Amino acid sequence: MLGEKPDDNPVPREARIHVIGMEPEGLSTEDIRFSRLFSRCSLLVGGDRQLKTLSGPLPPNVERLTIRGKMDPIIDRLRHFQEQSSPDIAIVLASGDPLYHGIGSTLIRKLGQDSMAFYPAPTLVQRAFSLLGLSWEESTVISFHRPDSPATIPETGPSCLLAFYTDGSEGPRKVLSAIERYPLLQKRLKEFTVLENIGLEGQAIKRFAPAQLNRLHKTLFDPLNIVVVTLNPAD
Repeated sequence: MLGEKPDDNPVPREARIHVIGMEPEGLSTEDIRFSRLFSRCSLLVGGDRQLKTLSGPLPPNVERLTIRGKMDPIIDRLRHFQEQSSPDIAIVLASGDPLYHGIGSTLIRKLGQDSMAFYPAPTLVQRAFSLLGLSWEESTVISFHRPDSPATIPETGPSCLLAFYTDGSEGPRKVLSAIERYPLLQKRLKEFTVLENIGLEGQAIKRFAPAQLNRLHKTLFDPLNIVVVTLNPAD
C-alpha cells in the first residue's frame, strides 16, 4: 500500500541456507550487505579458496566445512541443518554467481529451493570480457571446469565469441583439443586468449593467434584461468 515502509530484507523469511557469491579478491563478514547474515551463521561451507579469502569476525564456535571434490558429505550436512529448528543459518560461499555454472543448481536439485537464498557476484566470465573490452551479449559460455565435464562444444550458431570455464592449469589445452575436433570451428578461429588470476596478484592476459597455437602446448598456465576464443564470422 502507498505509504507502507518497504521491506528492507527481501529474502524469504524461511531461508535457512544463504549462498553468497564472492569475487576473487575475497569478502569481509562486515560487508554491509551480509553482516547480519554472518552474525547468525553457525555453519559455514565453501571451497578452500573462498574460505581463505573470507575476512572479518564470525560467531564463536561456527562450524566450517571445506568442499573438496565430492559434494555428498556437504549435502548430507546441509540437509541435516535444514531439518533442525534453530534461528541460526548456514552460509555457503561460492564463486561469482552461484546459479551460473556454479554450485547453486546442485544445491537446489539436492535440497530444494524453498529454504535457500542466493546472492550473486560478478562472474569471472563477465570480468574477462570487461578486461578484453568485448561485449558478450551474444557469446556462448561453456563449462569445462568440472573433472567430469564433457570436452565437447555445443552448436554456437552465429556467435563469434566463446568463453570457457576451465578446470585448472591444463584447461586451455583441453579447450584447444576440443576445438580441434571441429574442423569448421577451427577454421574460424581468430584469437585464443587465456586470462589468468583475474582480480588477483599475477593477473595476466595471454593471446595466441592461429599461427601461434603450437606455443600454447608449451606455455605454463596458472590454475585460475578463463579462456576466451574469438571467431571469424561463419561463411
